[in-house]
Amino acid sequence: MTDIKTTVGIAMDSRSLHQLKVQSQNDPNAAAGEAARQFEALFIQQMLTTMRAAGGESTFFKSSAMDTYTAMLDQQLATEMAGRGIGLAEQLTQQLQQYTTPKNSE
Repeated sequence: MTDIKTTVGIAMDSRSLHQLKVQSQNDPNAAAGEAARQFEALFIQQMLTTMRAAGGESTFFKSSAMDTYTAMLDQQLATEMAGRGIGLAEQLTQQLQQYTTPKNSE
């Protein structure tokens, strides 16, 4: 069993979005990291969907059920890939933390 943290609860539902808002008030740096991980998962999902569409549609497997299945598969793959990371979340976290870290006033 691997020790890789996967992103659970992407901010597409109102409950996890609310939790992320509360977390941002309590711990802005942790919230920035979580927001970056969720963005990475959404980015990967869009990339997978676009790659699947570029391959063309199969006439043998064209149905609304298959469309639903592939959308769910893309979402699950994106979540798993984002849990392992592709480097985008780390870069975004660094950028976001520049705005959440208090600066020393002189």
